[in-house]
Amino acid sequence: MCFTGGFALGMMVDEAMLAPVLSQPSLPTGPGRKRKAAVGISDDDFNRVKQRVASDGVCVLGLRFSADKLVPAERFETLRRELGDGFIAVEIDSGPGNPHGLGKRAHSVVTRDLVDEPGHPTLVARDQVIEFFRERLLPGT
Repeated sequence: MCFTGGFALGMMVDEAMLAPVLSQPSLPTGPGRKRKAAVGISDDDFNRVKQRVASDGVCVLGLRFSADKLVPAERFETLRRELGDGFIAVEIDSGPGNPHGLGKRAHSVVTRDLVDEPGHPTLVARDQVIEFFRERLLPGT
């Protein structure tokens, strides 16, 4: 999560990684359009990720709050463009006036900012992560 959020993407170069989850992947940080869109791994590693998505059917699950400045929307746009249907984006509305009262500083989807109330989008996201792991790591369940 956060600073380690993108590491699961880099670990996809190894065939053992079957269920990568990027929870608020905030690296690389800093200003500039290129950095905001960057996924934090080398081009060679990202090509391997794309190959695994295309040929092995591995999917990547990503979580972020919509107004989180530490996890720019451009990063998820890169993942959507490059991985297509192999990227499952969960973006929770944290913009002004959002229906769940999430603050503009909301960042940690499944930990600090998780709201343990039925139907709350953070709880739904947590359950989606658990189901993602179950489907990919416990075949036949």
